[in-house]
Amino acid sequence: MNKRTEDQVAEGLKQIAAATAGTAAGAMIGGPGGALVGAAVGPALATSFDMVAGRIASNRASRSTELICEVTRVLRMDPEELQDRLLSDERLLEFAGRVVGAAQDISLGQKRRALARALAAAVADPAPARLDIWELLQSAIREIDPPHIRFMYVIAPATPLPRPPERPAEGVKYGRTLRAVCEADPGLEVGAHAVLQKLISLGLVESALHGMIYSGTYRPYALSSLGRRLLTLLEEDPQPSS
Repeated sequence: MNKRTEDQVAEGLKQIAAATAGTAAGAMIGGPGGALVGAAVGPALATSFDMVAGRIASNRASRSTELICEVTRVLRMDPEELQDRLLSDERLLEFAGRVVGAAQDISLGQKRRALARALAAAVADPAPARLDIWELLQSAIREIDPPHIRFMYVIAPATPLPRPPERPAEGVKYGRTLRAVCEADPGLEVGAHAVLQKLISLGLVESALHGMIYSGTYRPYALSSLGRRLLTLLEEDPQPSS
């Protein structure tokens, strides 16, 4: 793999991400505002802030390159071919910019790998309907934190309600209650309700009510199809998804 080309692709995508966000990377520290801060705090502290800004910029650049490496690895594609694919599809190019912009600001490697795999899947099949799904997933990946991921892993074995027109089967236990999730992972108990509500709002977890209607702690939930797909992206080394 050509390292120079790989870095060039990463740099190009960083610029796309900055354009998509409407601001240059690191603008919160650099630029005119950064100059005013430096003037206010004096030379010694200004130098310290320069070091902080430099480290932040370095981390962001490293994450961009890491993402490109993961995309090309999953697709078994040279960086030049990835560049050509992105430049040939305007919507895919914009999606790539959003993914790279998100990855630069995420410290959790698991989430960055998930973003890379979402981009790889979009490059492999950039059909508009599939891009719509990957847009939802990349947005959800940005929004979740480790407690949400833990919650998803705990609830993953729960059986979801079947999709219409298939009817729920009698005697089958669908979903898992919030209490059962907390019993399986006591560390989630504080804030568990907030974690659940966030996952529901993102469409990653859904109700699995069947028969009697329960409320609160006793209501069963399961991963949605979108949530299962996201969990696959978060796995250590999943196969490329279609």
